[in-house]
Amino acid sequence: MIASQCAKVWALKLAAIDLQPLAQKYAQGRGLIWLDSSSNIQRLGRYSYLCIDPVELIPAAANMDDLRFALGRYSAGHINQGPPFQGGLVGFFDYEFSELNSASASKSCNQSSANCHFRLYDTIIAVDHHADFTWIISSGFKCGAYEPCRHTAQANINAVRRDIRNLPSPATPTVSLVWRNQISKATYLKAVNDILDFIRAGDIYQANFAQTFVANLPHSTDPFQIYLSIRKSNPAPFSAYGSFGERSIACTSPERLITVNDGGMVEARPIKGTTARSDDPEEDQQLKDKLLKSKKDRAENIMIVDLLRNDLSKVCEPHSVEVSELCILESYAGLHQLTSSVRGQLGDEHDAFNLLSAVFPGGSVTGAPKCRSMEIIDHLEQNSRRAFCGSFGYFGFDGAADFNIMIRTIQFDGDRARLDVGSGITSLSNPNEEYSETLLKAQKILCSTEEAIV
Repeated sequence: MIASQCAKVWALKLAAIDLQPLAQKYAQGRGLIWLDSSSNIQRLGRYSYLCIDPVELIPAAANMDDLRFALGRYSAGHINQGPPFQGGLVGFFDYEFSELNSASASKSCNQSSANCHFRLYDTIIAVDHHADFTWIISSGFKCGAYEPCRHTAQANINAVRRDIRNLPSPATPTVSLVWRNQISKATYLKAVNDILDFIRAGDIYQANFAQTFVANLPHSTDPFQIYLSIRKSNPAPFSAYGSFGERSIACTSPERLITVNDGGMVEARPIKGTTARSDDPEEDQQLKDKLLKSKKDRAENIMIVDLLRNDLSKVCEPHSVEVSELCILESYAGLHQLTSSVRGQLGDEHDAFNLLSAVFPGGSVTGAPKCRSMEIIDHLEQNSRRAFCGSFGYFGFDGAADFNIMIRTIQFDGDRARLDVGSGITSLSNPNEEYSETLLKAQKILCSTEEAIV
């Protein structure tokens, strides 16, 4: 058993385990959230976390100040050389959540303000995929008690260890859904042409427009089983699964919105620019080269990099914001994409909550300028996005945070599943090519559930 220097958090360090069967065991009745680095991109997907038995549920109408207050009540320690996340608030923001300078879409105003879905977790199972270690961590917090308890922490850790010794066989999910487009191709193309008109009129430089696929869930369908299917077909470094009452989220996102460590170092990693992959090595290299040389895709990426530089400058130290990587190529299941990295040093007067307020929602899923792009998206898209293009992640007890952008995400609400896919529209966009790009992004997820699109 390892304890922090201030004896406020305890942990057990074991050999690495496969988290899937343990997540399968905890998927029902334990308040499971799985922050799942299911891809093999080492520099982005080092850690995965199972969070179980939440200590506190945060009201869905909470704002950033409410989250800051809830987290700040707990007196937690930190294990040096341990995983970056050792407990705190875990959950997601819907796209319609807004703070400070974020635009408030009219459709969100017609709903309740319940767009903040977080719980406070004390018991964490973390796997270090690089060093091949598993950490079981707990501070022993109890509901309404904000001081750590060694006895409770050790009981939590020992219970998880017993579960690891008696793991079920990994699930082999078989899921069959019938998906259908919610809008016609003609409607999609008209919306893209409308955006091009806004661009030509000087309203915006870029907007991200999405279409939606929906499916009815057969009786007793388990969203967790569908998540196991899509994480296998579309592994990604910022995947996540969680169930929140009638709503469940199955996300296989390759995109990080923002991360900040306990020393205040900030990084955003916007993705803009997409092409297909090929099983033929020579053809695949040609596709890579074409994407890297694409004026349209590079312009799309660079616009969002500039937007993020502006967003980060609101909360980072003067002159600390820099572009450390610009339009580098990353490869995922079925896709090559262009990714950039923007970094900065968080100002002393700001914290992770200020940071999220400054950048949310991510510019890569809105456009530029952000507020006007969001107004146009709200006008043209037929539904509120909800979890799509929101962010899933954590605020740690130590001040660190890490959040994705929820693309490649299935939302489950009652007896219906929904998948949204979008693309960035610029002055160089071809509407038919943009439509094909959305189908390409959806393909791996739809195919994993044996889809039929009608």
